[in-house]
Amino acid sequence: MQKKHPSRSNPMLLAVASASAMLISQPSVADATLDRILSSGQINLGHFPGEEPFSDVDAQKQPIGYSIDLCKRVVEDLSKSSGKPIQINWVDVVDAKNRFTLMDGKKIDALCADTTNNRERQKKYSFSYTMYVAGIRLLSDKSKSYKSFSDLRGKKVGVIAGTTGEGLLKGVSNDKQLGYQVVMSKDLESLWELLEKKQVEAIAYDDILLANKAAKSKAGGNAYTFLHEYLSVEPYGIMTRKDDVDFMKTINKTLANLFITGEIMTYYNKWFMNGSRKIPLGHILSEDFKAPNNYPAYP
Repeated sequence: MQKKHPSRSNPMLLAVASASAMLISQPSVADATLDRILSSGQINLGHFPGEEPFSDVDAQKQPIGYSIDLCKRVVEDLSKSSGKPIQINWVDVVDAKNRFTLMDGKKIDALCADTTNNRERQKKYSFSYTMYVAGIRLLSDKSKSYKSFSDLRGKKVGVIAGTTGEGLLKGVSNDKQLGYQVVMSKDLESLWELLEKKQVEAIAYDDILLANKAAKSKAGGNAYTFLHEYLSVEPYGIMTRKDDVDFMKTINKTLANLFITGEIMTYYNKWFMNGSRKIPLGHILSEDFKAPNNYPAYP
């Protein structure tokens, strides 16, 4: 009987080989961002306060969160490999639209938040390997008993301007001729106020973030419920400029090592399996950790 090659019989070895090949095969293109980071010993990282558990600030106004920790690890690894100390300059991106302005204006080198990797954004920006997978859904008052998109026909629905949810919500409304009255907000706090003050019937955003807000709301998590349908499945990644090839290779090297060794679960459990929330690792994200990739959102 012919002996099987080890790499063909061990999924973990296949994943390691795949991730390593992706990193090695990327073209060696010197990018100004990584050169500047190494020569100046400083890096500008964007964060998005109020997006717990991905990006927020503590009582001392210091950035905290799952994405923040992963970005810190990237910088730590880069500092070790280069033999140079690197100082992090945190930049508050303020709102969803401003993050792209800051990135385009080179005010930030990477965005450490809950940024969706989709096809449209990939035309202009680069995204790291997927570090979390969420779903964009509609949340409403449980007493209203809304279950499907059609239940909200002609009603007011809130969404954050400049997010992927905005286009998806408008698309569903138009495609299904539902006539939603779309109400814009600038961030998650103002979006939540629309629902809490009953100025809209439902709000559309990433399910993990809405569930977190509901759990900490005055009424409590049981007062709200998600509609059964999804607007999309959203992979999150660390975002950089498209031409920062070397810098993205550095980011992905750190993430791939965390994923393949399983160390990523230390970070995951810290933010998603703790006293305030219990969100077990989902099937899609589990597969992403086994075979690192930056596939965009669908549909």
